[in-house]
Amino acid sequence: MLNAPIFVSYRRADSAAEAGRLHSTILGEMGRSTVFMDTSSIEPGTQWPKELEEALQKAQIVIVVIGTEWIRISDEFGLRRIDQEDDWVRREIEFALREDKKLLPLLVRGAKMPPPNKLPTSISALTQRQAVDIRDAYWDHDIKLVLEQLRLVTDQNQKNERSLKSEDLWGIYPTPPPEKPEPISDDKLQIALSSNLSKWKKVVSPLPENPTKVRVEIFRQYNFQTFHHAIEFMNQVAPGCDIALHHPRWENVWRTVRVYLTSWDIDHQISDRDIQLAKYFDKAFSDFPGAKLDS
Repeated sequence: MLNAPIFVSYRRADSAAEAGRLHSTILGEMGRSTVFMDTSSIEPGTQWPKELEEALQKAQIVIVVIGTEWIRISDEFGLRRIDQEDDWVRREIEFALREDKKLLPLLVRGAKMPPPNKLPTSISALTQRQAVDIRDAYWDHDIKLVLEQLRLVTDQNQKNERSLKSEDLWGIYPTPPPEKPEPISDDKLQIALSSNLSKWKKVVSPLPENPTKVRVEIFRQYNFQTFHHAIEFMNQVAPGCDIALHHPRWENVWRTVRVYLTSWDIDHQISDRDIQLAKYFDKAFSDFPGAKLDS
């Protein structure tokens, strides 16, 4: 679909399976008209297909799927493809950067973002984009945050970004997503807190900017082995919050991180966004080397 708002860039010899799975997931969740992925063989030295340029021009977001061999793949002479000006992956990224497209690097199979000095200067800015890790064993979990970001990007008009009015709650809250969530009932909240989120609890407190109102939040404290582990954990989960466009109220006190979640755009009530983000935090904590899991 040349008019698709999502463009998937990948190397066939590096991540064809993961790119295909991503493509299928987006199709299933968002519809056939939302994503473009080239499936033909484009060899180095051939003319860059016009349809790729047209698809990139129409795209609102470009996903760059990066596997463990993405930067290393070479031609028959041992020259890295990424260093060649006619390399189609390089040209896709150059085009996206030149046209100021939103870029989302997607790391698969444990790949790491390459250092900027290992990339051609024309695409070194790719490393400044926040990358997302997609773990094969946790695909269904990790992809949810990516899909949420894709929905938000495709639902908004790039030329008319929303901004909060100066009088709105001191301007301390982020621009809301296109659609407001529904608050969940007390019964459903209690079910979640007594099962999957058993270490979280509901808390109610006055709203600081308007003490006549209250905010309802779910709260959990995470304990770590050291102060540095606590800070590292916050840095690790922060990108996921940005992708989901849902952010915690949290604080670090020595070896602890105290997390409060609420949906401010529905008058500081609990929504499914908070439940999903709490599950994301819990999963990240259970996998985190510096966590004190007995807490």
